[in-house]
Amino acid sequence: MLLLITATILNNKKTLIHSIKKAVKQMRVPMKKIIFITLLLLSSNTFAQWFQASANAVIINKNIEEAREQAIKKAVKDALLFSGGTISSLQQVNQGVLVENQLILNSGGEIKALKIIEESQKNNLLTVNLKVNIITQSDLCFGGQFPKSMVISRFAMNVPQQTVDGQIYDLHRKVSNTFFNQLSLSPNLFNIRRYIDKPLQLGEKYNNKNLADTLASLSSQTDSQFIVFGEINDLSVKFESKTSLNYWITNPDRHFYMTVYLYDALQGKLIFSKQYRQKTTWQYGKEQQADLNSKQFWEYQYGQAILSSLAQANIDISQRIQCIIPRARIVTVNSNNIRINLGKNNGLQKDMLVELSYSSNFKDQFGIQRQSSTIAKQAMKIIEVHGDSAELTTIDDYPLSNIQINDIATIKSIQ
Repeated sequence: MLLLITATILNNKKTLIHSIKKAVKQMRVPMKKIIFITLLLLSSNTFAQWFQASANAVIINKNIEEAREQAIKKAVKDALLFSGGTISSLQQVNQGVLVENQLILNSGGEIKALKIIEESQKNNLLTVNLKVNIITQSDLCFGGQFPKSMVISRFAMNVPQQTVDGQIYDLHRKVSNTFFNQLSLSPNLFNIRRYIDKPLQLGEKYNNKNLADTLASLSSQTDSQFIVFGEINDLSVKFESKTSLNYWITNPDRHFYMTVYLYDALQGKLIFSKQYRQKTTWQYGKEQQADLNSKQFWEYQYGQAILSSLAQANIDISQRIQCIIPRARIVTVNSNNIRINLGKNNGLQKDMLVELSYSSNFKDQFGIQRQSSTIAKQAMKIIEVHGDSAELTTIDDYPLSNIQINDIATIKSIQ
């Protein structure tokens, strides 16, 4: 005999057991026939729950469908973060088909259903209010509980000659500062440690064998594992001749094209890069200056297109980084205790038991940075925790392995 029990939330075990017993009594099924089903349900790390979220997006070039897609992704991202789900499940939203306010999804993944409750438009802003059914599996994203240490660098301006139109000479500074502020709004994902307001030798033209050295130096200077960098590659706009009627009655289109890079400085490598392209109305005359500090600029379609690109880059980096198990630098070694450069802001708590996998880096005969072939593991307990650092000790006075200052440790909770 097959017994099916459907629950919206499975994490309340007492309620579940009571429901099962009640169902058994009503159906007169012997308890021993459902013990196996009960054990399966209670031993699972899978929980299902409905979450409600809302978000908005700007309608650019009258493209309501694209604005709706952006708003849905923002809302689902918030719901996933709140539920403990993985941001990578947003890929289901990208592949889904919206039919009568319900998103038809593939069967795999954490998102099982999505329904738009309300959608509204005001001026150029589209807002969606939705419900999403999320099944979280706690063992799929080991690194999700640890916000990653990160710094944001000033973006490079690769086309300074194109900033003359509109006199937007500092656009790269405003873009990178805005991105810094956006990422700082997700402390459960990112532990943003600082903003580097100077040009760095990163990006496409610096991807060579010296990259590892550059990243190692930046990691030491900023006390962080990840570095976000960007380049602005196209701001071109073509104005009609003043003798043309179109010059006086229409606004030209202007391009915005940037590339965003995400580096793991402790591993000395690029782990993500993506290009973001927009083309929309430039609402300034050829001789007119655009005030980058004004509310008006960012409310115009061109400013909103930039913000849309940054919002998508935020989602992409979140997806890429969320489940990575963090790495820490050993900063002091004393008897059976060590201190690392991750702390409370990275999800560590006093008395937490963690497993450290650590190794040393070295340069081979060709000057290439490599990791030692021997990786040691040791269970340790956190005895003191601060914002960006923590002190750990071996369990039961077990001797400390051959850990040295500047060794790199991978942190994984075992509690």
